[in-house]
Amino acid sequence: MMKKSLVLLGIFALLVALLPIVPPQEAEAASAIHHGLYKIINRHSGKALEVYEWSHANGGNVVQWTDHGGDNQLWRFVSVGNGYYQVINANSGRALEVYAWSTADGGNVVQWQNLNNYNQHWKLEDSGGYVQLKNRHSGKVLEVYQWSTANGANVVQWTDLDGANQQWTLINVSPSPITVNSTIVVGPGQTFDGQGRVYIAGPSLGDGSQSENQKPVFRLENGATLKNVVLGAPAADGIHTYGNAYLQNIVWLDVGEDALTIKSSGTVTLNGGAAYDAADKIFQINAASTFNLYNFVARNGGKLIRQLGGSTFTVHVNIDSSDIANMKEAIFRTDSSTSTVTMTNTLYHNVGRKWYGVQHVTEYNNTEY
Repeated sequence: MMKKSLVLLGIFALLVALLPIVPPQEAEAASAIHHGLYKIINRHSGKALEVYEWSHANGGNVVQWTDHGGDNQLWRFVSVGNGYYQVINANSGRALEVYAWSTADGGNVVQWQNLNNYNQHWKLEDSGGYVQLKNRHSGKVLEVYQWSTANGANVVQWTDLDGANQQWTLINVSPSPITVNSTIVVGPGQTFDGQGRVYIAGPSLGDGSQSENQKPVFRLENGATLKNVVLGAPAADGIHTYGNAYLQNIVWLDVGEDALTIKSSGTVTLNGGAAYDAADKIFQINAASTFNLYNFVARNGGKLIRQLGGSTFTVHVNIDSSDIANMKEAIFRTDSSTSTVTMTNTLYHNVGRKWYGVQHVTEYNNTEY
């Protein structure tokens, strides 16, 4: 019996020796969906990362707070390459950054205009089933200061100690994409929250080309609010507004006929978001209006804003804290001698003639790059 056991053990050892050696597999690298909308929850405290008191200002402090589902606790992750992301607050449209380029432990974390600087770039790294957010400039990680579990506790950067106060859970709140076959109407005074969902135009609305008479994915009536929406491709004729409208955290992944058209007079404000790859204009204005564009990124188009060709009504355009690049013709084109544009605190690059036919221009603290 002993002899038989020894023979079996020898055979087993031989088989083990002949098995291929499989190296240990690294866990899949932490990542986020490009333009996905997330809550960021601290492992130690169980509280959510938020911009304190719903601030829209540069320097608005970032703290932790009990998860209440507010837009100031929602963050849009925008890939900037090499594994880094900008982390954009859904309420303010401003970016998570290490204040004043600090490299020190305890360097404060705030929101600031999206400048695409390295102190606004964050890498997600796996940490025991959670993620750490590591700043590109400093190499330090996001943490809740002094292991606090209190509402309002400050969020800072610190050397990576692999502490539970430096570990976070990303909760993707974006529902599955949806195909829209009939224009979604947001009625007077109503609010539509897309929660980061991607909306794609069905064939009945249009194919997203430059052919005229395509229908919008969204129609906003006077006093309507639209927020946390991503328009995929095709986007048909995007969004139409009728009267006053407020839009927050709206992204066009591939602009269709137009991203947004102001169809009747009012004040339309778009705060936060981005638009990419328009064959012609991105925003079209067809009635006397005020158009406010804040904290917005625009890439690749014929022109950013176009007033209806040949029209003489007055349009007031206000652009602030935005980043505009690669417009073939201009930022704003008009044929009206009374229309105005004011642009402040904005980055721009390769924008053609910049102002085409605009006779009243005010600029302050803008940077060409």
